[in-house]
Amino acid sequence: MRLTNFSVTNYKVFKDTFTIDFSKDSIAILTGRNNTGKSTILEAINCFFQKASKTNAISNDCFSEANKEIVLKAEFESGEDKITIIKKYTEGTAPKFYDESGDEIKASHVLRDKLDEILNNQPFYITPAMLPDDINGLIQNIYSEILKNNLEKLEGNEGNAEEKELAEEYAKLKKSYPEFLRKLKLNTDRLLEQVSGDVSDNLRTLFSNEHLSLNVVGGESNGFSSADILKSTNSTVNIDSHKQPGMPLANQGTGLQRMSLIYLIQNMIQNKLMGEGDNKLLLIDEPEAFLHPEAVRALSRSLYKIGEKMPLMISTHSPILIDLNENHTSIQVFRVGEKEAIQLYKSEREKFDDNDIQNMKILNYVDSYVNEFFFADRIIIVEGDTEYIAFKHLAKLRNENVHIIRARGKATICTLMKILNQFNSSYDVLHDVDNHPKHSSKTLKAQRTNCINILKQKGNNSNIRIFCSISNFENAIDIGDVPNNKKTQTIYEILHGTSDTDEFAKPRRIVENLFEQILNRDEEKTLDIGFLRVNAEQDYEDFFVGLIQQKTDEEMEEKKKKEEEEKVVSNQ
Repeated sequence: MRLTNFSVTNYKVFKDTFTIDFSKDSIAILTGRNNTGKSTILEAINCFFQKASKTNAISNDCFSEANKEIVLKAEFESGEDKITIIKKYTEGTAPKFYDESGDEIKASHVLRDKLDEILNNQPFYITPAMLPDDINGLIQNIYSEILKNNLEKLEGNEGNAEEKELAEEYAKLKKSYPEFLRKLKLNTDRLLEQVSGDVSDNLRTLFSNEHLSLNVVGGESNGFSSADILKSTNSTVNIDSHKQPGMPLANQGTGLQRMSLIYLIQNMIQNKLMGEGDNKLLLIDEPEAFLHPEAVRALSRSLYKIGEKMPLMISTHSPILIDLNENHTSIQVFRVGEKEAIQLYKSEREKFDDNDIQNMKILNYVDSYVNEFFFADRIIIVEGDTEYIAFKHLAKLRNENVHIIRARGKATICTLMKILNQFNSSYDVLHDVDNHPKHSSKTLKAQRTNCINILKQKGNNSNIRIFCSISNFENAIDIGDVPNNKKTQTIYEILHGTSDTDEFAKPRRIVENLFEQILNRDEEKTLDIGFLRVNAEQDYEDFFVGLIQQKTDEEMEEKKKKEEEEKVVSNQ
């Protein structure tokens, strides 16, 4: 059964009930600032799957309020079958499981078998600070899953000739084992019969009671199962290097430990060594911890492959971990709040064409933080470097959690809008109209098409706003055409000026006013003459129709003049 909803009460930072809903076909990514409880959620989920015993009790300092229960509530689904199981902890005692009605799930309870099935499917849980015992326990868990799956295959007599031969041996073992136990029990009972008689004589004499009698009765065998083999196996993982061969994984560096475990799980899933893995849960707390950037990118690729085959939940601070090139049908991003995990983004099934994929790959190469939008309060897409630098400076100055994505072209703006639309995002776009008089009619027509394509991505979504610079950002802030090699220096001087009378006072005011307008969605402000908020295709047509006609006429006149000159030359 697959976990679809989880809530925790009175555990560490979650004094009140905290709830999170998981999609059945998603990679769940938990984001949020430090100390909001991302790691605690994963820890609580792992605690839920531990069997009820006093050794699995939660320490007293984990109770948010003393003398109150810690309550972990989990909902599971499998097809049409849905069940809710509640686990409760009281200080200093073993936890207990209950059904939705509050009845304890004991041996005779109707949910007992389902509970055992769930608890026997304990998650793989990887944390940044795993102790050697934790690592060895996880390795044993992984090995046991593979062994269990292999035994199930043998019981089904599946596989090649060698595996079928092994299956026959396994069948013989299962058949002979109960008979062996029966003979061993008879032999043991005969040995104990004399012991029972002697002890009975001693008891009758000691207590002066001729009716006292003691019998040692051997337990009956339930036969032989795969569980008997699993109990008797142990496994280790060693790392060989040129410095030292055969060193246990638990003695390696933290980054190597975590990547080794994740790669083990990925490859075992790919090779179908752990069955289908539909219900086995993988929990990873801050998987990017202790890894250099290239390793984080490799980790991202690995997590996507794992997420295709098994439920995956991670907590992260890294935007690099979310890869825009990957299939977006399996991402569910949450921000952890006080009482619930707020779903920021849930991917929808939308296709990207080859140009979109190429644009996303280029963005990943040149700007690895494009997908930081998952972690920001506000999102702005801009086209060029000048406006990017300006907005980044103002956001830092005002301590605003706004993510600015530099698209470097209108085609890429469309791709980015497709991505953000897929995650139901609210965002703003600022692009150049590029209706510069120096352009030819052909170029102007192409720019008009590019602008209209941006507007088409908005559709009727009121959460998306589009602003344009006329004819480009530099002209719009009244500094005219600036050579590319001077743009960075010029915008730096504009932003860092302090006088209201210096040569850049007006451009500085225009930039600040535009940023304020984009940032404050609740209050519409009047834009400076160089900018326009675009609401309809006609807004673009007004910039281009007359200019294109003028350019067409000029080009026709130029062509006609050239033809006449050529005719004069040819007649001489």
